[in-house]
Amino acid sequence: MRIMLNDTPIQLATNCTVAELVQQQQLKTEGLAVAINDVVIAKQYWSKHQLQNNAQVQLFQIVTGG
Repeated sequence: MRIMLNDTPIQLATNCTVAELVQQQQLKTEGLAVAINDVVIAKQYWSKHQLQNNAQVQLFQIVTGG
C-alpha cells in the first residue's frame, strides 16, 4: 500500500491504522496531530482508523508558547 506522508510517498508493507503508522515512524504521540485527506483524526480514533491506498497523511507536532 502506498500513501503520501507529509508530501513524501512511502510504501507500507501491509494495511495499517493511524496508530500503527505513528508507531512505525517512531513518533512521540504527545502533541501530535494527524490529518488524513485534510480531515483531522482525533487521537481516540487512531487505533480504529484504517489507512487507505493513496491517502494523503499529514503529521503535525503541536507547539505552544507565547
